Amino acid sequence: MPKVYEGIKEQGQKSFQDILKAAFDSANKMQNDYDEILKRQLVDESINIHDVVIAGEKAKLSLELTLQIRNKAIEAYQEIMRMQV
Repeated sequence: MPKVYEGIKEQGQKSFQDILKAAFDSANKMQNDYDEILKRQLVDESINIHDVVIAGEKAKLSLELTLQIRNKAIEAYQEIMRMQV
């Protein structure tokens, strides 16, 4: 199971904030890993290009997921604000 979802198995013990923070931290780590492997590949050509591409795709997908989570959270907040009390 991907590290992003490790905390979800124990969601009864963790708050939504903790799960969300873990997901965002994981996305940030993937971005940093991509930056690092790209720098290493530029300096030392012993890094395979397919490893760089895979790291780049992981970083891209994690960023897209993070943006979708943010968009859904904003939509939910806006919907709550439109409710009549």
